[in-house]
Amino acid sequence: MDTLAAGLLSVGLRPQDRILICGSNTAHFFICPLACTRADLIFSLMSPNFANAEQLKYALAKGEFRAIICFPAKREAEFLSNLLNEILPELMYSIKGRLCCKALPKLTHIITAEEEHKHAGTFTLSEIYGRSNREKIDKLPNFTIWDTHKLAALQFTSGISAPAKLVGLTHYQLLNGCYATMQAIGFNDTSCICCALPLFKMPIFSLIGLVPFIANTRVIYPSPSPLPKFLFESIKKFQCTHLISNAVALGLILRVAQIQNVHLPTIENIILLGERVPSDVIKNIIKQLENVQKIMNGYILTEVASIPILTCDTANIKGVGKALDEFDIDIRKLEILANWKGNNNQIGELCIKAIRGSKFLGYELPYEGNQEWIETGDVVTMDETGIIEIITNKEDLIVDNSGQLIEHWLIEKAICSHNEIKGAQIVALGKKLPLYAFIVLKNSKINIDIILTDLIALCKNNKIR
Repeated sequence: MDTLAAGLLSVGLRPQDRILICGSNTAHFFICPLACTRADLIFSLMSPNFANAEQLKYALAKGEFRAIICFPAKREAEFLSNLLNEILPELMYSIKGRLCCKALPKLTHIITAEEEHKHAGTFTLSEIYGRSNREKIDKLPNFTIWDTHKLAALQFTSGISAPAKLVGLTHYQLLNGCYATMQAIGFNDTSCICCALPLFKMPIFSLIGLVPFIANTRVIYPSPSPLPKFLFESIKKFQCTHLISNAVALGLILRVAQIQNVHLPTIENIILLGERVPSDVIKNIIKQLENVQKIMNGYILTEVASIPILTCDTANIKGVGKALDEFDIDIRKLEILANWKGNNNQIGELCIKAIRGSKFLGYELPYEGNQEWIETGDVVTMDETGIIEIITNKEDLIVDNSGQLIEHWLIEKAICSHNEIKGAQIVALGKKLPLYAFIVLKNSKINIDIILTDLIALCKNNKIR
């Protein structure tokens, strides 16, 4: 880590410069953000699998990044290098560390983890390591005098329900977010975690990447893929006690395990992050993983770089849990929900504060923390015990011609209860009737007419018009 940190500063980068790191679960990818932090550089993590060159260009411009470190993508060799060449034709003849481009005036350094590259203006990661020496390491910034509340990282939000925004995060938030979640889950020095989620998601990096330094917990990354090829072998070899995944991925993992007759007796705890857990996944966990003691479900939020809501109540598969003590939440009323006649639970938009002892830095320069509450955009209910259930995103709410809210999430749940339905989403063009149901079948060869008849009956039985 120190060697790479000194190498980065030796090629012309300066403390507080911004570096975009594009990659996934490899050792060098993991070391890069740690090295950036040691060098007092501001880092950002992203998947290397960009849809096109424009998407990469937008990310580099939005973050005003001085450097990018490129790791291999799934699609092809030199994928990111090819995208950069499309954006930056100057790269072919520029001097390393002195890229000058009108399209991205802030960007000067291109670093690739693929050792064979085509561009004269590109450093390899091994070159950066090679620029370091003991004298340069000894001159690294003195982190003991840093303000823990200064900007440490920038991270793009998911961009699923709204345009992606760039969030400012501090050292305090990254470390204490990890500590709060670690305490809630119960990680310690006897735990061994198998991680089947990508590290380029900041809440995953904050928790799984930093927990070995805080709790002396072992973490195993079976492969760069979120559905690791060597997951079963890794769990068996390293006697993993915890498995971190999401509900969809774990459902697939369990099916493969059943087909291959795989037994994983060392797994004691399952942590599922990012979405509600279907009841069939819970049943399969209990059936196939005989020694599992806890099945936890968590809500991840980029803006706090953590898992602020968590539950281990498998009897309540609807909710994502209760807010951790370190995070304050508010259920803010929405005008569109004024006429909603649901149960007596509190309903509204979920708002969360940054972890106690810190301020949310916001989404734009100068990242000075003027915004107290983070508006997640998620419409939720909260019962009297504090259990939170995510209903939908506020941008997806639909009202009928009389202004009454249509509970489209109930329609989706009813449809998904059919044994042959893998997933469903209800939409309305321009938020006006009629509604359209987009349905994914588990088996594409099944008779569509039979499914339609079943779904009509299902909706009628659930009193859905």
